[in-house]
Amino acid sequence: MLDDLKHEIANMVANATNTTPEEVLPTIEVGRFGDLSTKIAFSLTKENPAKLASDIAKKIKKTKNFEKIEVVGPYINFYFSDSAYTVILSDIISKKDQYGAGKKKKGKIIVEFPSVNPNKPWHIGHLRNALVGDSVARILEFDGYYVERVDYIDDLGLQVAQSLWGFLNYDIDPKGKFDLWLGEQYVGVAKRFENEKDIVKGVRDALQAMEEGDNEIATAAREMAENCVRAQYETAFNFGIYHDVLVFESDIMQTIFQEGVDFLKNADAVVLETEGKNEGCWVVKFSPDSEFGKMENPDKVLMRSDGTAVYTGKDTIFHLWKFGKLKNKFNYKPFTKQPNGKTAYMTSPEGKSMDFGHASEVINVIGVEQKYPQKVIVEILKRLNFKEAKHLHHLSYEHVALPEGKFSGRRGTWIGYAADDLLQEAKELVMEKIKLDLPKIEKENIAKTVGVGAIKFSFLKTSADKRITFKWEEALSMEGDSGPYLQYAYVRTKGILRKTKEKASISAITFNDDEKKLLKTMAQFSDIIARCSREHTSHHLAQYALDLSSDFSRFYTTSPVLSIDDEKIRKTRLSLTLATSIVLKNALNLLGIECPEQM
Repeated sequence: MLDDLKHEIANMVANATNTTPEEVLPTIEVGRFGDLSTKIAFSLTKENPAKLASDIAKKIKKTKNFEKIEVVGPYINFYFSDSAYTVILSDIISKKDQYGAGKKKKGKIIVEFPSVNPNKPWHIGHLRNALVGDSVARILEFDGYYVERVDYIDDLGLQVAQSLWGFLNYDIDPKGKFDLWLGEQYVGVAKRFENEKDIVKGVRDALQAMEEGDNEIATAAREMAENCVRAQYETAFNFGIYHDVLVFESDIMQTIFQEGVDFLKNADAVVLETEGKNEGCWVVKFSPDSEFGKMENPDKVLMRSDGTAVYTGKDTIFHLWKFGKLKNKFNYKPFTKQPNGKTAYMTSPEGKSMDFGHASEVINVIGVEQKYPQKVIVEILKRLNFKEAKHLHHLSYEHVALPEGKFSGRRGTWIGYAADDLLQEAKELVMEKIKLDLPKIEKENIAKTVGVGAIKFSFLKTSADKRITFKWEEALSMEGDSGPYLQYAYVRTKGILRKTKEKASISAITFNDDEKKLLKTMAQFSDIIARCSREHTSHHLAQYALDLSSDFSRFYTTSPVLSIDDEKIRKTRLSLTLATSIVLKNALNLLGIECPEQM
């Protein structure tokens, strides 16, 4: 509806000026003074935009959707009429869970997250990655994109080799949740790896066997990695996070790696160095005037002289697959049936061909420390003359730290701060606060819903590029700017609606200021979704949900719903309450926050 009103203004202003609606639309924004404003006068003159704005306003023919038009400086401000507010309210109630959704768009977007090494549980740093990736994927999907959620599993890394050595030689009796047990074992092996030469050799031998594949060590490594990821996904499911496909590094090496190497060697952008320190290596050379040219070592090695690929080379090949540039295809088989009813698949030589990959756009949710390597991948794709280079995005996020410093997987400072620990702590805290006389199982379900909501909102309300210092008391806050506050606002709307058998309906009434404020905020929902989709972020949506809840609270305080005698006003306010429940639930769903029916 807000888009319709913007187009209406664009037509009115275009008819009053020597412009087109297409020229006017970008100048319209949520009003600085009115409900919507245009700064078209800025675009048409630099000398006296305020006078021009006044002249334009005098020529505009007002429609039934606007009660008044006024000028403040260079801005022409439009105020909605009661008729417009009525249409906004009707639009929300008729569209329900599709209110704010974007039109279907072409292409596929791959969102890769969280890509945690398969030898430890998710700690709260990994959780931030997963929550950011999940919410952005939800928003993009709601905005009309086809989204494929990809999880890259590096089952050939040194950390996995260390865990495998420990598993085969140190302790083969898993206790409790497998990822937590394996992570704690890894901490012990990593410490011994620093000082004991026999362990160093054993781990290096294991790593070599893993990379070669098709042997007992490689099979054991893959089995261990899959078991660890299954345990990690128990955590993911508890937070409502799901994937479409898992791509294992071991399958990359066995299926597409050599084709990718040949592809790069035959590309003009990649050259074989015949002298110097990079002799025998395949590199991408960056000119002195490029972004990377002023670095001490500007040329980027993709393949070493011994034929092995460096991280950037392997990542480039993976992105060739993501964008559908390679002929060889992975096979896939089911990995697990997820609580949302969908199957997550994984790459596997024993599987079958499926239509994963071939994206038109890729978003990688990776920590800020990977900013340079991600830029290099984009630049390499540009050198390969792939138009897709401009559609590869690094969704950079800052890490989560404790007040005393950073997490370290190797030193084990994450122990006690696993995502599972956080959830358990949250549930226990919520259970203490539940006053409802309900069976224990229902209380536990509420505790989980509210606890997860508190955790998710505490992470998502902050822009991903800002550092978070984790504090239990803030993450599990049940009041103020928190997930439980938003969930309670939703529960309040449902409680009001349950108290009456009267059905909500909309009449032509004169809306008061708080009703108008609430409706105007709800009308902005599609704009917020479009902005979050465009910027690949969710913190604007989190703030929007807070604003909407605050506006509803003010409306509920000043505008009695059930006790007012006037039937038309009462039923219309019931409609306002229903509309708020719809928009708030849509917003929280996109943040991955479940809406309970009671708290």
